[in-house]
Amino acid sequence: MRIALAVMAALLLLTGTASATPRHIEASSPSLHPEGVQWDPTRGQFLVSSVRHGTVSLVGTNGRVRPLVTGTRMVSTFGIQVDRGRLLVAYGDIGFGEKSVPGQSGLGIFDLRTGRALRFVDVPGGANDVAVDPSGNAYVTGPAGDTIWQVSPSGEVSAFASDPRLAAAIGNNGIVWDPRGFAVTGNYTNGTLFKVTRGHVEQLPAPKLVGADGLTLTREGLVVVTNNLGAPGKNAVTVLDPRTWQVKSESSWPTAPTTAARTPHGTYVVSGHLDVLLAGGTTDEFSLDR
Repeated sequence: MRIALAVMAALLLLTGTASATPRHIEASSPSLHPEGVQWDPTRGQFLVSSVRHGTVSLVGTNGRVRPLVTGTRMVSTFGIQVDRGRLLVAYGDIGFGEKSVPGQSGLGIFDLRTGRALRFVDVPGGANDVAVDPSGNAYVTGPAGDTIWQVSPSGEVSAFASDPRLAAAIGNNGIVWDPRGFAVTGNYTNGTLFKVTRGHVEQLPAPKLVGADGLTLTREGLVVVTNNLGAPGKNAVTVLDPRTWQVKSESSWPTAPTTAARTPHGTYVVSGHLDVLLAGGTTDEFSLDR
């Protein structure tokens, strides 16, 4: 009887944990405007960037926001990644931060536990997003150019692959590392997706998803978040089958989403109201939706 009761209690605990994570998380922080989101498995919370403040903040599943990385040289923060105790942050200046360092573009590397800066690495091309391979190498997109940049664990920068098809008004944007040994990136302006290995770029047989911003691999497939912030795309979340690169599902989104994070409770998409910021206003509100 005691064993049965213990099993029932454990099941109730697990069920309660899952059901306690809402599908919609409304959060508020002064003019934060997050663009990137990741899951912090050490805290069981989200991490979000800030186009306005150049920070990284923690967001609880209850919507509570508290700072982790503040007071650095970063003007605006975009894509973020968690990698074995490190927090990697793509940063730059696109003209919407509360401060300005024209031409700034780089990768910030921080201690995940404390938020302490470990290294800042200059990366050309207007750094926007970052992916990490199993060896700890980071791959950074530069939408202002035609190159994917590799940053080694020691901070050495090299061109991983260059191709004119990666370039556009807003070129290679979102990026994700596929465990099969390659990166996948998308051209934001025309929606083309590419498989990238060292020195080689191959167009994938996927439908063109104009406004392709964040890319996230999940159990369901490759999640592609699209928006109309800088191209005539849909505000939507599309799931592709990573074997065929064809559409498994597509969901329209009420506000301009930018990227998604895989969590133990499902995949959550961040909407940081960047449409408001790009139009010259600010808001304190943002949301995460499963």
